[in-house]
Amino acid sequence: MINRIKRLLLLLIFATLLIGCEKSGDESTVSNELTSNQPTTEKFEENLQKLIKEANLRFRTKDNRETYSLINNSLKGFEAYISEESTFNANNRTGFDLTIRVPVERFDSLLNFILTYVNIKELDHKSTQIKDVTEEFIDIEARLKIKKESEQKLTDLLKQSKNLSETLEVQKQLTDLRADIESVEGRLKYLTDQVNYSTIRVSFYENTKYSERFFGDFWDAIKEGWQVFLHLIILLTYLWVVIAAILLIRWGYKFYKRKNKNNAV
Repeated sequence: MINRIKRLLLLLIFATLLIGCEKSGDESTVSNELTSNQPTTEKFEENLQKLIKEANLRFRTKDNRETYSLINNSLKGFEAYISEESTFNANNRTGFDLTIRVPVERFDSLLNFILTYVNIKELDHKSTQIKDVTEEFIDIEARLKIKKESEQKLTDLLKQSKNLSETLEVQKQLTDLRADIESVEGRLKYLTDQVNYSTIRVSFYENTKYSERFFGDFWDAIKEGWQVFLHLIILLTYLWVVIAAILLIRWGYKFYKRKNKNNAV
């Protein structure tokens, strides 16, 4: 009897332990499923975030042409291009101003390449800016979606208009709405381009000795002096009536004075 009771107790304990292990396994499985089904916030935010990256560089170099060639020849490898280019010559400095557009994923690489491999004698300025336009991006997409839905409703309404006045009114609203849609799409296209392609503005220069510029400045002075002389001739030509009047008055005054002198004698 006692042995039977002991065997029953052992069976109950074993059954309890077995059920507990199964529940624990089930709970662990459910927990793993819930964890795997939860969205990864960091990945979502990374894909959603829209950033505009810009950089500004200004430095002194030894040779402008060499620096320009090095930068220009390297752009193809970074899938970049020069969107704006200008030269300047002032205050004993000659140089280039370049605006470079580069895919956002190659922005840091190109910036580091310029700073590392270009012969920079003196770095005057370096700055980077990152502008988050995610909120504006989402707002524009939402507005565009609403406007296109309204456009579809107005298009359907236009088909159902029964008289000329209704048709003209719906067409006017549709025209205004489509103009708004084009404006919003233009802004969205601009933001997309700014997000996909970053901007690097590079300004570099070399100092020029005045002795090297002397003959050039001397020749420029001669040409400018000649131009001033020609302008003076043209001005005198315009004033010929005034000059003639002055000469005539002077001659008349001398004639009058001589006549009075003769009469007095």
